[in-house]
Amino acid sequence: MNQLTYIDDRQLDHFILKKTLSRFGSSYEVKCTSTGAAVQYLLSQYKLDSEKLPDIILIDIYMRDFDAWAFLDDLQAIYPMLVKPVEVYVLSASRYAADVERLKQYGFVKAFILKPITREVLEMLIKQKETHMDRFRILEVQN
Repeated sequence: MNQLTYIDDRQLDHFILKKTLSRFGSSYEVKCTSTGAAVQYLLSQYKLDSEKLPDIILIDIYMRDFDAWAFLDDLQAIYPMLVKPVEVYVLSASRYAADVERLKQYGFVKAFILKPITREVLEMLIKQKETHMDRFRILEVQN
């Protein structure tokens, strides 16, 4: 089963993501957490066990009690040792050009997603995972 891990300090965003995925019949098992510490531990402990590693990580870049930039730095250090590619998508309610440029230095970060995340964006990133698209993108709702 495909696994998606969502790191965000807002419980409402966890609920919205789970509802949105279930409404379009996604086959992803979703795990939500408000801190990345458990995810960091999982990635380092199970780097050789593809069944326990998530396929996709969504992470909010700005959280009160968690440094997402440090998480990305730590992931960059262990990423070459992971038994399978884990795609990371960074979310934020604000688009700062400096953040977007900084995110491009992490080869495993596939896109920057402007909140709120929508069904269309979720479908796009899951399709991207299935087709192995590799270039960095900015995903947001188009009005």
